[in-house]
Amino acid sequence: MAHRRWVVNASPLILLGKVEQIQLLGALAGEIALPRAVIREVSAKPDGEQTVQTLTALEFAIVVDDEDPPANILSWDLGPGETQVISHAVRHSADRVVIDDLEARRCANAMGLAIIGTLGIVGRAKVVGLIERAGPVVQRLLETGLYAADEIVQRLLREVRE
Repeated sequence: MAHRRWVVNASPLILLGKVEQIQLLGALAGEIALPRAVIREVSAKPDGEQTVQTLTALEFAIVVDDEDPPANILSWDLGPGETQVISHAVRHSADRVVIDDLEARRCANAMGLAIIGTLGIVGRAKVVGLIERAGPVVQRLLETGLYAADEIVQRLLREVRE
């Protein structure tokens, strides 16, 4: 698989960490960029420090400094993590952003960025053979806090033939 850089927001990191599937990011992307704002957000969660230590020890993860976001991204009034993810992706021509938040996805789309969410990570991992079945991983994600409409979950499972 070609080397790509994805910029990852906090919720996909937290969720994939909870279901012990964080390695899928590196396997799919090659390199993941973690803005410091995202690291702060993850650190603030229960068990967040441990998650951050796990993340920063991964060879495919790099922590990147926060930057002053351009006005066209600031105008979306997103959270600090989402703002930094999208700003970094735009400024540094990242291949993709990993974001679940709907408004942040709309902003990323408006900026011309390729987007994938936590469910998309699981679906892509199944398609390329990194996991045997997507259904059990999706179920665990839903049990640990992923908010996704049932129709979106069912569509994903149909797309991966489960």
